[in-house]
Amino acid sequence: GQFYGDVLYFWTEARAGWAHSDPRPLYFWGYFVGLNGIWLVVPALLLADAWRQLAAAQRHLDRPRGKSR
Repeated sequence: GQFYGDVLYFWTEARAGWAHSDPRPLYFWGYFVGLNGIWLVVPALLLADAWRQLAAAQRHLDRPRGKSR
């Protein structure tokens, strides 16, 4: 949901020709891109961590077990 909201936020502003954005570089890159970009980076890192943990758990479960006889 967070990715969808951020993509929609950036995409609609880009389609409007950045009309609602302050053209000053510090504001645009620091606030609009930088601070809003955090909300893309943090969920991406959390998803990557969850993916690694799930893959490790699946590899553990898929290991062949010794014969029981």
